[in-house]
Amino acid sequence: LQSLDPSLDSGAIVRQVAYMQTSFMLSQCFSSMFLGRLADSPKGGRKMVLLMGLAGSFVGCVAFGFITNFKQALALRILEGLVNGNVATVRTMVSEVVVEKRFQPHAFLLLPISFNVAAMTSPLMAGQLADLAGKYPEIFGDNDFLKAWPYAPPALLSGFIMLLAFFSVFFFLEETLEPLKNRYDPGVAATGKVRSILFGKRISVDGDASREAATDEEMSRMIDGEDSELSERESEDHNASANPTKVPRILPTKRMFTKNMCITLLSYTIQEYHITTYNTLWTSFLSDPVDKDNQARLPFFFSGGAGMKPDQIMWSLFIVGLMGLPTQLFIYPRVSRRLGTLKMWRNFMLGMPVLYFIVPYIAAIPSATPPPEGKTGFLVWFLIVVVQMMMVGTSTFVVPAQLVLTNLSSPHPSALARTHSSAFLLSGLVRSATSAIAGIVYSYGSSHNITGLVWWIASAVAALGCMNSRIVKEGNGHEIWLTGDPEEIR
Repeated sequence: LQSLDPSLDSGAIVRQVAYMQTSFMLSQCFSSMFLGRLADSPKGGRKMVLLMGLAGSFVGCVAFGFITNFKQALALRILEGLVNGNVATVRTMVSEVVVEKRFQPHAFLLLPISFNVAAMTSPLMAGQLADLAGKYPEIFGDNDFLKAWPYAPPALLSGFIMLLAFFSVFFFLEETLEPLKNRYDPGVAATGKVRSILFGKRISVDGDASREAATDEEMSRMIDGEDSELSERESEDHNASANPTKVPRILPTKRMFTKNMCITLLSYTIQEYHITTYNTLWTSFLSDPVDKDNQARLPFFFSGGAGMKPDQIMWSLFIVGLMGLPTQLFIYPRVSRRLGTLKMWRNFMLGMPVLYFIVPYIAAIPSATPPPEGKTGFLVWFLIVVVQMMMVGTSTFVVPAQLVLTNLSSPHPSALARTHSSAFLLSGLVRSATSAIAGIVYSYGSSHNITGLVWWIASAVAALGCMNSRIVKEGNGHEIWLTGDPEEIR
């Protein structure tokens, strides 16, 4: 953005970044319910929504390297947001692939792990590829393309990754929406044919959904050894259930919002508020200059931040990555098995109000260097490490558990995608509003000698979430039964 208009100051750039982030989240909010309905509908399906989102992301990523003004950047972010319902859809598909409740916490844990890995590698990748002509003039200085489009290389690489994801989904991912599982899929069928050529005829039967449906009668006779009359009757029942002309029962949206689902979504909204506040303000708080006028009147009246430099802030963020992945991989599964999803979620949530309450005291703790120098010394870094350890130790357990509980709060399997889309819609709205509100409250508190105001509000909201968690129940994903639902899954 700075390269598009070098005359802009840092404040204007920050506002433009905020506009782009907000436009992306709001456009996702506007389209999330439509995409959720499409993902739940036999006319669409999970796979179609995923492919739409990946195609939109591919166009947005590639085109972003060739923009010439801020309006184009804003339009691309809006386009990406409108077609991108992948987060809610992936959560839905994970819950359908991993059916047993005892394995779902581990499955949903893969989502934040994937995000953490991408969040650590993507900035490094983009930083190395951006402005190659400026950073390496002896190698790329004569390249007119790189001079004209300095941010094209990371954009093209990002687009290439999106393209790989698109073709991976098209050729290898099977539809998980029940009415569409036996529908002909050209991508999976092509993969099955390639497998049959490479590995023999036997694998093609397993890999081709349409052929598996067509030969169901023969498979039943070979495997089960039942009489032909019974096999024919079962085959006819199977074909009738797989008939695409038979419209499955779909729970109406107006019946979807049961009491437990609404309470669970409320807890999701509360969680998004205080975690977004933390993520939005943590780096700003650490970089905010320290109080030079010594106006502190502890325990509640003090101003300023930690006055740290970017490299010091980087180390504070590194703690999260250093502890986050091992905790997610090795500790979370054991705790989840021992306590269960609901109890684990309630217990670890209790640490969040304490966490937010002590954060602002980083600005008030004695430093080894006098103002206006930034905070240094053992006590400062000890408190920073404690805060980050508490954040990892709570969010690692609370966030995946919240996803599982949201998934189980769906009152009917036909409303699963809409449930995740509703949660995603609420989270997008809350994140958009929280980023702005947190910034305003933080500025007000800093100017009125009460830097901790925004953090203590987050602490109070987190405490409200703890109280709300006591009335949340762990659902079963099928609270409402419709005529025609299979009896064997009751």
